[in-house]
Amino acid sequence: MSKDDALRLAEKQNTDLVLINASAKPAIAKLLNANKYFYEQKRKEKEAAKKQRESQIIVKEMQFRLGIDQHDFETKCNNIKRFLEKNNKVKCVIRYKGRENANKQVGFEIMDRIVEFIETCDWETKPSINGNRMIGVLMRKEWGNIIKATRYLRVDYMSK
Repeated sequence: MSKDDALRLAEKQNTDLVLINASAKPAIAKLLNANKYFYEQKRKEKEAAKKQRESQIIVKEMQFRLGIDQHDFETKCNNIKRFLEKNNKVKCVIRYKGRENANKQVGFEIMDRIVEFIETCDWETKPSINGNRMIGVLMRKEWGNIIKATRYLRVDYMSK
């Protein structure tokens, strides 16, 4: 159908002629309500962008101190659980100040308590001391199993 015929038909039916694919030979156009069509296109784009944002892995940070109270500890661990449920990774940081530097092993105990409290997480990078900070990155256990399986497959493949 020619362009002029299509425009006349669109005017007769009181709709719009919307070009769908201009690169096709011949070009593809539809008779429809343009406002509704463009609204649905924007909605689809927003939904795709939202899914892409959700699939990204974000590293959140949670800071602890050696003298943390039990309730504060539980609150921070509950926040870590919430982050891990949203498929984020959590960087746990313990800062040492002054005389706390003499008790570095207490930081490892706090990191162990974090993993015991949450139960659904595992260390992506084990806690290590870097200057006056101890840093460890947590991830969900399911990811840990997937990573270990892929590492095993690579090693198995390389050994053949």
